[in-house]
Amino acid sequence: MSNNQDPLLKVKNDYLNFIAQANKSLGYNPYLKGVLFALMLDGGLLSQEQIMLLTGYSRSMVSETLAELTDISSRYPVRESRKKGDKKKYYSSSLSFVQYTKILAKTNLEASETSYDFVDEMLPRLETLTPQTPDIAHVRNLMVFLKSTYFSVQAIINYLDDKLDNILETGEFPDISPYISRSLEKNKPTSQISNIIPESDSLYQIKTDFIARLLEVIPPSGKQRDVVAIYFGLFLEREPVTQDQLKEFTGASRTAISETLSLLTRIRSVKIVKKPRDRKKYYSPLMNMAEYSLSKYTNQKRVFTHIKTVINCEIIPELKTITGNDEEKIKFENFLNENVRCYQILEDFITLMYHTFDQTYSP
Repeated sequence: MSNNQDPLLKVKNDYLNFIAQANKSLGYNPYLKGVLFALMLDGGLLSQEQIMLLTGYSRSMVSETLAELTDISSRYPVRESRKKGDKKKYYSSSLSFVQYTKILAKTNLEASETSYDFVDEMLPRLETLTPQTPDIAHVRNLMVFLKSTYFSVQAIINYLDDKLDNILETGEFPDISPYISRSLEKNKPTSQISNIIPESDSLYQIKTDFIARLLEVIPPSGKQRDVVAIYFGLFLEREPVTQDQLKEFTGASRTAISETLSLLTRIRSVKIVKKPRDRKKYYSPLMNMAEYSLSKYTNQKRVFTHIKTVINCEIIPELKTITGNDEEKIKFENFLNENVRCYQILEDFITLMYHTFDQTYSP
């Protein structure tokens, strides 16, 4: 049956495609979210054909996504089963929207949980360099910021982990600022650790080693590896740099640097700087590391607010115009209302994260 013949199916299709695109803007796999939400929305057993009808995805896309969702490493409980006397495979998920929200909140924290323990190996090396220049101070400040961020996220995880269920039930968040401050004071990065320091050390070598160690703790692949190396390479520089200067210590090829800088410029993460009587292009981040970290929270909050607005102002009103299928309509509307409630909690959660970091890193 086509979407035009079934108004309720059309609204479901519109909702699933909207939610998939909203998640895409946050960096998630839109097809995985679309299929998962279709299973959560239905609440029962669905065949691949039924999922294709709900989402509008191709058979191959649905098949690949279901394989990912049913994999043992998946975060989401999706089960494959068969009906008695039916050879066809069916899929279901017991995941409620509250449970999904809890997973999303934890995933959000874990995404910021990269350990920067190796910074403690590099801070003493910076102290041995003479003379102490503004460039050295810039690199030191960046490393201290990254380590402090790690401990802030750890503190939030430890504090909220056993409170998430209550938060999702009440929608109320505790004030965690004092807890964060105590954690930062207790785990303040130090440059007094005794390390074996290379005999002929240099700021260039420290930056090179930093990028190498960073790629060990954030092990991306392919082009994403180049993006991490080059973007952090720009953050390590106090002044705008050329492509040749970036090539020296990032280890990326000239082609990779050119393509990555074009991408970062296009998405407004990097700006091009022109100097008088100099034909070369110089590059620098559009914002500093603290501003970049805070901007991620701002973007997430914007998307969550947009999701609530579209559901409340477009999808639910459209659903209410449909006649018949009262039981199925009520089930769908209840699901949408739970969406709105949980996205409000996620928005409040992101606001809490933003204010915590803003207070921590404001001058």
